[in-house]
Amino acid sequence: MLDINKVKGFLMSPTETFRASKGDSLAGAFRYYTILLVIWTILAAIVWMVMGYLAFQDAIIRIGNMGFFGSQIAEALSNFGAFVTTFQLFTVYAFFFLSLVGVFFIAFFWHVFALLFGAKREFKQTIKTTMYASTPFFIIGWIPYIAVIGWLWYLVLMIIGLSESQEMTMGEAAMAIVVPIILVIIGVVIWSGVIATLMTGILGVFT
Repeated sequence: MLDINKVKGFLMSPTETFRASKGDSLAGAFRYYTILLVIWTILAAIVWMVMGYLAFQDAIIRIGNMGFFGSQIAEALSNFGAFVTTFQLFTVYAFFFLSLVGVFFIAFFWHVFALLFGAKREFKQTIKTTMYASTPFFIIGWIPYIAVIGWLWYLVLMIIGLSESQEMTMGEAAMAIVVPIILVIIGVVIWSGVIATLMTGILGVFT
């Protein structure tokens, strides 16, 4: 069963709740995480399928209003309504599976930088912190657009959680979260530059 008091604690008083959760078993933290993930998956599946279906129908109407050829294309596309719905369902399931397994890899990623900035406890504490910090995302992350708030809230809880579980200062914990995010952003920018210059070179060959 989901510990509602713990959910409220991580949302309303995270510092005290992380402090009280230091002695929790990894299995207990994983059960808590999995239950929230299942709840998110069910709600997200409903929302994504409905929104995907409505967006698909709207696109068909718009295409159908583009004249004779548009109506022909819209009629052909209407046969793919079931595909759009099942693809949305598969996407949610893929996220569920990746999140179920991937939380350990994400925790390892955070732990590497936590060690760099002064972490003093074992990897297990970072895993539990990562699982517990996911609480706000799973609570509101299934809501379109609001999900961004859930993700940012998750990062804030990661900072608070690392500070408590790894006996780091708040500044050290913040650096352990912010620095890797900046490095990832730099990597994405550089990779985008690589793709852009590659495409420019290819276009230059044919012009």
